[in-house]
Amino acid sequence: MTRSLRDLERWREQFPPLGFADDGERLWGPVRWNKSAGEGHQTTEFTARVVISPGRTFPFAPPKVTILDPGGPLEITFHINADGSLCLWEDDWPADEAPWLDAQTLVDRISGWLRQTATGWPGDNSCDLERYLDQEEDDCRMLLYDATRLVSGQAVQTRGDRNTVVITDRARQTRGIVNGRRRNRNERRLAWVAMIGKVERPLQTWDDVATALGDQATEVRRLITLGVVTVLLLQYNHGDAEAALALRARPDVAGIRITACESADTSSSTRTMRAGLAGPALAGIPVAVVGCGAIGSFTADLLFRSGFRKLTLLDAERLRPGNVVRHLAGAQHVGLPKTDAVRNCLTTVDPDVTAVQSRYERLTDLDTALDLVRQHRVVVDATGSGRASSLLATAAALIDSPAEHTVVSVCVQRDGDVLRVDRTPLRPGENHLPPLALVDQASELRERGCGSPVSPTPPGAVVAAAELALRAVIDEATGGHTLPATLADVRRPQGQPPFDRVGRVASEVPHRLAS
Repeated sequence: MTRSLRDLERWREQFPPLGFADDGERLWGPVRWNKSAGEGHQTTEFTARVVISPGRTFPFAPPKVTILDPGGPLEITFHINADGSLCLWEDDWPADEAPWLDAQTLVDRISGWLRQTATGWPGDNSCDLERYLDQEEDDCRMLLYDATRLVSGQAVQTRGDRNTVVITDRARQTRGIVNGRRRNRNERRLAWVAMIGKVERPLQTWDDVATALGDQATEVRRLITLGVVTVLLLQYNHGDAEAALALRARPDVAGIRITACESADTSSSTRTMRAGLAGPALAGIPVAVVGCGAIGSFTADLLFRSGFRKLTLLDAERLRPGNVVRHLAGAQHVGLPKTDAVRNCLTTVDPDVTAVQSRYERLTDLDTALDLVRQHRVVVDATGSGRASSLLATAAALIDSPAEHTVVSVCVQRDGDVLRVDRTPLRPGENHLPPLALVDQASELRERGCGSPVSPTPPGAVVAAAELALRAVIDEATGGHTLPATLADVRRPQGQPPFDRVGRVASEVPHRLAS
């Protein structure tokens, strides 16, 4: 007998003491639950009869639990699966830690589900009305909408491609439409937008939807029957959460058939909510990235994804085919200035890049360096150029308010063995880590049409260096000032301390600053 079968047998052996019968496939038994009529009122106890089936996915997923008899008055609403089984756990668990492996815990969970259902799931914020409907199979495109631009109670145009259908905010007058055969494409395949407020139970049929639509239902039904409206976008509230349900609607011999579609909000708040807790505070902070090659391109990308929107990109080179393997931009950007290529890539994260400046120029003089430092909270030096780095370090030392303007220099050394970030200017009591001694490590890699040797630094080292720079920029931009003047990541030991051991090394933080 395999271990999994022995484990299943031991799991089943827990149920007979709880009053369950076992026919070898399913477990049948009682679950006691109670319902209170309100504060200060008597609690009524009931005994439900349920069936528990471990199924093929057990123990990696909960067993299937269905109700034979709730034992008392019960209107089943939320947290029920399409096959009628109870949705008891929404979170995944490792198989060896899953709570459903303990029979008493499982029975208690079922009891709690019955009690919550009887009381209407108070405090529940689950917004998953899609799960209670058949899923759209004929059209697998995702429906996109901007919740901040939609107005309730109107038909709007849609546009689409092979992957998405966009619900626009362009309203269409529908009162004059008396048949579905219109020459104007804009008066067909429309979406109806409605705010239906608080949802007390799932919408599972057209009648449920019509009830939720209220006075709009008659017009919406007419337009669906004519084939003019094919999509419904219903915005609703459940608990304290706001959500939207996207439906395909089409005439059917039995009336109107509705199916659920996958949908997503495209508003700015949705696009930035995964940027991190500091994201909202970063949008208005100006940051410059000087050098938009390998490290600079990924640094700019991480800054933008983290919430920075006022970016200045400066570089005087064009993207070459050989750059692409460790650059943010791809083959479609070859020939563009690297700054334009990076800016173009940022639009795939958020189309609004109006505050991102692209400057196709080289940093060669101190006046330009001083202007960059004065006009930005942080300047990222990703040039790999001794001259440019010296110019920016000198500018940082000359400005009048050094606490408000910082230069963060990021580089990859010794073909990716050491990643390093240095902040300038230094604060009282600070020092940078010593520079790595120059070694004769000239690359033999040469690219046709390019005079300089090509570094064999791998792409992973470039991305890791960009993340190190991101940490330093956010620390400075938010006024955290918790990081040391130098951060380095040693990926392979070097012969020079403190770079002679693998791991993170840093310059000392003065006690006054550390406290």
